Order: sequence, then structure tokens, then C-alpha cells
Amino acid sequence: MSTDSRINILIFDPERDAGELFARALESRRNCRCYLASSVEETLDLLRGGIPFTLMILDLKAAMTDDYLLLKQARRASPQTTVIVVGYLHQKDHILKAMTLGARGHIIKPIKLDAFRKKIEEFTLGSATSTM
Repeated sequence: MSTDSRINILIFDPERDAGELFARALESRRNCRCYLASSVEETLDLLRGGIPFTLMILDLKAAMTDDYLLLKQARRASPQTTVIVVGYLHQKDHILKAMTLGARGHIIKPIKLDAFRKKIEEFTLGSATSTM
């Protein structure tokens, strides 16, 4: 497949190991390229760098910092990118807040890799055909 049909996914997780696990799970099953970021600056640089991201996977705890400032900045920097947050069930109020600020979906931890891949497939196909 050509790189033109490749799906670019930005993964922001301050725990680099978690981001790398997500990236390996996605790149092993799809025609996608994952970019990892572990800081706000790195995330915004990637979003502003001209890469057409289809999806951004955002750690909820990191998103909540400074009243969801990163989520707000990400939406302004790359409005075409679908943002989903990853958090725990007990964080449902924060997940809902992130959704009101522009996140288009969420994934609940703990994450099973097969379910994660399926959910990402739904988000990437859904972003191309309809809004969630």
C-alpha cells in the first residue's frame, strides 16, 4: 500500500512504554504510522508540523492538566484530527468533560489489545464516513 493511504495516529501518553505498546498493537495490524509524544510541547509540535493525523489517542490524566489545556490546544492546532481519550471508568466525569471540549470518543482502561485494535478501527473508519 502506498504511504498516501496510510493512517497517521498521534499517541500522547506521558508513560512512553504505554504509548509504544499502543503503537506496536496498531502498526502490526493496519496500514498506519504511529507517532509518539510524551510531553505537551512534543504533541503540539507534531500537530503543527504538517502531518495529516487521522486520530490522536490522548491519555486522560494528561488531558485534564491545566483545565484540559492540551485538549483545547490540540483541537485548535489540528481541527480535522479525531481525538479520543483513554481513561479509567472512575474518571467518567472527566471523560464527559473531555467530550464536551472536543474529544470524539473514549477508551476505558484496562485495555485488552484486541478490543483496543477494534475500537481504533471503528474510530478511524468512522472519522472518514461520519461523526460519532
